[in-house]
Amino acid sequence: MNTRSILLFIAIIVGLSVSVLAQDSADANKETPWLEGVTIGPHPEELSPVLPLKIYMENGEAIPATLTEDVAITLVADTAIFDPEPPSEYNGTELPDAKWTRNAAVSWFFIDWEKNKNVAASATHQLALNQMVVTPLNPTGKGAITCHIGRKMRYTSPETGKNKGTFANSSVAQDVRVLDITPPTCGLEITVQGGRSGTFWVAENPPNKYPLPKLADVYFSGALVKEADPAAIITVPGLELGANMVVPQEMAAVYVPADAVLNIKLNGEDNYKLDNAKLKYGICKIASGEPVPISPLNASEVALADLTLPENPYLFVDATDVAGNRQVLFVPLIVK
Repeated sequence: MNTRSILLFIAIIVGLSVSVLAQDSADANKETPWLEGVTIGPHPEELSPVLPLKIYMENGEAIPATLTEDVAITLVADTAIFDPEPPSEYNGTELPDAKWTRNAAVSWFFIDWEKNKNVAASATHQLALNQMVVTPLNPTGKGAITCHIGRKMRYTSPETGKNKGTFANSSVAQDVRVLDITPPTCGLEITVQGGRSGTFWVAENPPNKYPLPKLADVYFSGALVKEADPAAIITVPGLELGANMVVPQEMAAVYVPADAVLNIKLNGEDNYKLDNAKLKYGICKIASGEPVPISPLNASEVALADLTLPENPYLFVDATDVAGNRQVLFVPLIVK
């Protein structure tokens, strides 16, 4: 290829490139006509100082990498935003006669990255402006405590000699995980021939109780619990949520015919993650506070005629979460 041909080829390529760029620019202007003639710089024209921020425990120690569910910690924010005067320069630019014009606005959040959920921290008692009580209410393997602070200020513009208003900002995040200290809250649904059923379930009450032990209410409903009023909900309050939850027979029980075939369905609940390998349920007797199964474990169907029932049989759920918290619930089974 001679020199003239090469130059002609280059000219064609350049011409096509210019045409494509012009078309792209025209297309962009069609989509955003309000930006035509507007030049947007890579940095904001108005100064907004971003100041370093550290957060730590009120005793000055670093925030632990592992926190405990429902256990409150008091944190301190350390930043120049709380100083008597704003900075006099930022990024090499003078800020003459800088003054604060508002108090600092401080926001604390706990973030559960596993659930993509943010919870604002709040305190019921008076604290210093740079302090906050943070209580992680749910366990998580991946969370963070964040603090965001903004404060309005003014300074004299070197160009105009007039006052200009802006905001100084600070923010930081501290990664944490939160240990689970709440046992599971599992229950069962029992159905017999003819469709009659009875259900019981568990709810922590009061929620987020600390110190331990946790407490819970057990709720019952259905024709196998109260035949005269199947829609009624019976509450057995204030049981210790843990490995020995025995429902008194005089407060609630499940009543079934002696020839019944029980269809058993688990209502598996935990505030984090159940350890399904340790999950057990069925019919049992109690020995030394532990369930002794008398029916096949985790069977979806149990014929009472195939069992040798003790004097006081119980429906039971034995559940453990991945943190090792255990719940064992015993509900009297009355065979008529």
